[in-house]
Amino acid sequence: MSLTHDREEPSEAEAVERPGGRPFKGLAVFGLTVGLLLGFALGWVSFGSPWRAPWQTATLYDEQEVVSVFDKASPAVVEITVARPTRNLPLLQTSGSGFLIDGDGHVVTNHHVVAGSDRITVELHDGRVLDASAVGSSPADDLALLRVDPSQVQDIAPLDLADSDELRPGQLAIAIGSPFRKQNSISVGVVSGVGRSGSRPRDGSMEPGSIMYRPVADLVQTTAALNPGSSGGPLLDSRGAVIGVNSAVRIESGLQVGMGFAVPSNTVAELLPEMMAGVQVRRPWLGIRGSALNDVSAAELGLSVSSGVYVSEVMPDSPAAQAKLRGDSQSFFSRPAGDGDVILAVDEAEVSSVTDIVTFLNTRRPGDRIALTILRGSEPLRVHVTLDDWPDT
Repeated sequence: MSLTHDREEPSEAEAVERPGGRPFKGLAVFGLTVGLLLGFALGWVSFGSPWRAPWQTATLYDEQEVVSVFDKASPAVVEITVARPTRNLPLLQTSGSGFLIDGDGHVVTNHHVVAGSDRITVELHDGRVLDASAVGSSPADDLALLRVDPSQVQDIAPLDLADSDELRPGQLAIAIGSPFRKQNSISVGVVSGVGRSGSRPRDGSMEPGSIMYRPVADLVQTTAALNPGSSGGPLLDSRGAVIGVNSAVRIESGLQVGMGFAVPSNTVAELLPEMMAGVQVRRPWLGIRGSALNDVSAAELGLSVSSGVYVSEVMPDSPAAQAKLRGDSQSFFSRPAGDGDVILAVDEAEVSSVTDIVTFLNTRRPGDRIALTILRGSEPLRVHVTLDDWPDT
């Protein structure tokens, strides 16, 4: 006679053998619970808890990569101190940034950092202070080249220039400089735009009365924080190569809006040979003040075209004046009359903004002759202009 048990046979989940060989269903339940808890924990770690502390949040970039770039590049970044005379004080000291570009002691910075200087000194990352001399510059591009005693910087690796034509929005951008005289400060952001335009006082001076501006074309826009003193420092890519020279920050209504601009590295590479030869590069001057047309502005001015550059003013004794270009005849307090010329093309290259004209002129030299296609009223004309140096006064 066989014996039977008054219990159900174990389910598949419960059919787990005890060490002695008998099924133990409690162990299966325990294992399932542990697995669920382990999975929850892994998910918590991987995706972050909603109660995670602020300092535990995931970073937007590879921290070690940024640290590596700083360690590699920062020794070549210098703080520049400039003494210059002013109208009301015997001597004014200002500061900016720069970086070593070769083993011969050449330092790249902004023109506006050193313009009008009586004396320039450079402080290295290790605290040594060296006298610097101005070598060459391109005021229109806000670039300048200094030189220090090369024997004092032989132990410092200079920075390489990247190809700024290859930049794409979203790439890592690292700024190093001396904002507010805080030497070798670093800020991190991205390249937020390329081919932007901006402007600087013509002579680089911050003095009252320096009111004439020339657009600087093809700037690199970045979210990396820039502040007074950052000017002239390098904007770097993830390899530590220079993609731009930090030059300006956008300010509206007295508030900094977190939009920085840098002169692209390819402009530096283009002008370095001349600046090293001691040349002050002179960009050509057309001598107009104008604005880009669109459908709205063209309708307000009563124009038959909605693209091009409307000439609002022609500077006296300028190449444009000699070529008899016409500006708007408005008085200071009246609305535009709409009788200014419209520049449609320069040497057959269509233009739709003042920046387009500046970009084209940067491919020419003072003394070159160019042809402007313009619209005067309803009449298309072709006007020849001989370019001159961008003036100092």
